[in-house]
Amino acid sequence: MAGPAPQIGRLLEEKGLIRPEQIQFALREQKATGERLGECLIRLGMTTDSELAQVLGEQSGQPFIDLRNFTPDKQVLTRLPVQIARQKQALPLYMQDNQLHVAISDPYDTTILETLFRHIGLPVKINIGAKNELQKLIERFYYLLEHPIEEEVEGITQRLRQNPNLDIDINRLLDMLLSASISYRVTDVHLTPSDISSRVMYRIDGILNFNHVFPISIHNRLITTIKVRSGMDISEQRKPQDGRMSFEFLGDAFDIRVSTVRTNNGENCVMRLLPSKGGMSIGIHELGFEKEQEELLLELFGKPYGMVLVTGPTGSGKTTTLYAALRQQDAISKNILTVEDPIEYSFSLIRQTQVNEKAGYTFGAAIRTFLRQDPDVILVGEIRDEETAILGVRAALTGHLVLSTLHTNTAIGAIARLNDLGISPLLLSNALVGVLAQRLVRRLCPSCKQPYQPDAKTLERYNLPENGTYYKPGKCQLCRNTGYQGRSSIGEILLFNKDMLKLVADNAPPNIIEAEARKHGFKPLWEAGMEKVIKGETTLEEIQRVIT
Repeated sequence: MAGPAPQIGRLLEEKGLIRPEQIQFALREQKATGERLGECLIRLGMTTDSELAQVLGEQSGQPFIDLRNFTPDKQVLTRLPVQIARQKQALPLYMQDNQLHVAISDPYDTTILETLFRHIGLPVKINIGAKNELQKLIERFYYLLEHPIEEEVEGITQRLRQNPNLDIDINRLLDMLLSASISYRVTDVHLTPSDISSRVMYRIDGILNFNHVFPISIHNRLITTIKVRSGMDISEQRKPQDGRMSFEFLGDAFDIRVSTVRTNNGENCVMRLLPSKGGMSIGIHELGFEKEQEELLLELFGKPYGMVLVTGPTGSGKTTTLYAALRQQDAISKNILTVEDPIEYSFSLIRQTQVNEKAGYTFGAAIRTFLRQDPDVILVGEIRDEETAILGVRAALTGHLVLSTLHTNTAIGAIARLNDLGISPLLLSNALVGVLAQRLVRRLCPSCKQPYQPDAKTLERYNLPENGTYYKPGKCQLCRNTGYQGRSSIGEILLFNKDMLKLVADNAPPNIIEAEARKHGFKPLWEAGMEKVIKGETTLEEIQRVIT
C-alpha cells in the first residue's frame, strides 16, 4: 500500500480539477463544520466523489473503478463478512487470475490488505472507488445477498399461479419491486396488463427489460395499491391520472412519479424513479465525450453571457450535462440561480428553486424573478413554451449566461424550434452562442465483449476502416448477461461564429448552416458515434438504435 496520505486539495489543484480560491473557501467552511476537506469540497460542489477517488488512485498507484454501473459477483461477496466490509469500506467485486478484486475508498489504510487476506485467504487486487458510492453499494448488495428479492418475487409468482386469488401482502410486493428497481438502477417501472397476465418491465440504461409476469388477477390489486400510495382516485379507471409517492431503500430516498392510462386490457401504469435528496453530479470529463469535444464544451460553458442549449430526447442525459456545466462556473464569485422540475442535483453554493405550477411558479415566472436577483448565470430546466423562450433570450441579451434544455433531435434543429416559439432570427442570432445535441449509448461490458469482423458491405456502408477491431456484446454475471455496462455520451457541438450567426439572422436553411459549421470542425452525431465504435467502446447496432 502507499505511504502517508497527501493533501487532497493540493492533488486536486495539480490535476486542474479545482482552483486555489476554492480550496481556501472550503478550508474556511471546514473550520465551521469539522468535515474532512474532501467531504467539504464534494458538499460544496467544487469536486465530485468520483474525481476525488480518481486522484487518490493515481497518487497511490492503484487503479480507479467506476462503481456506478457495477454489479459484483454474488459468490465473491460471501468471501468477506459484512461486518468487515463495513468496517474497512471494502467491496469484493470479482475473481480474475486467481486474485480477488476488491474496491476500497482509502488507499492509505495500511491495515486493509492484511485484514482482507486474513478473512478471504486469497491474493487481493485493490481498486479505488468513490467513497459515497462504495458505502451505498456495500449496504445494498449485502442486503440483497441476505434478502434475495428476485427469488421472493418469483416465489410469490409461483404461488399465485397455483391460486390466483391467494391473499398476499400487496404493499410488500410493491416494496420488493421498487427495492429491486433501485438496486438495478432502473429509471422507469412499467406495469402492463394483457388478457391473462400482468407484466413488470424495468427500463435500464434506456432499454426496457422484461422482468416479471404475474397472473392477471393480481394486476388491479397492484394498481389500486399504487394509486392509494400516490394520492390518486381509486374509483376512476377510465381517465388517465398522475400522482406522486415517496419511497426509501437503505437510506436512498426517491420521489416516484406515477402515471396511469386505460388500455383495452386494463390500466397501464408507469412509475418514474427520481432521487428526492438530489443525485450526485459529475464533471464534464466524466460524461464520456471525446477529449476534443470536452474542450469545446469547456469553451462553450465558459462564455460570460448568451444562451447555451442542450438538446435531445427524454432520457438523453441533458440535465446531467447542464449540471456538469454548472460545476465549471465560479460559484464563489458568481450568483447562480436555477429553476428545475424537479431539483435533481444539490449544490450548496447555488440558489436552486423548483417549479410549482399550482402556485404560479413556472419557468417563465422564475426567469422574471431571477432578473431581480442580480444573477450571473441562470439555469432553466427546460424551454417548453413561448414565454420561457422569449424571457430566456432577453436574459441572454442583457448580459447573463442562460443554460437550458430543448427537445430537438439535432443541434441545428434548435434554431427552427426557437423560431417556432416566437424568437425572430435576428434576435436569436444576437443571443445564441452554442448548442449541444446529445445521446446516451450503452458501453460494451469490458469483461465479456467479443471481437468480430463486420462484413465488407457494412464497413463500406458506414465508412468504417477495414483493419479496425470491432466488438459485439457477450454475456457475463457482471453485466447481468446484457453485454453492456453503463452508458456514455455522444454529441454534436455547434459553436456560432460571425459567419454562422449571419446565416441565422438571414433565416438560412439548415443545410447551409451545417455546411458552414463543417468548415469550422462541426462533427454530426453519427460521426461521433462511429468514433466510439472504432474504439471498441460500443456497437454499430447501439449507435443505430439511438440515432436512426
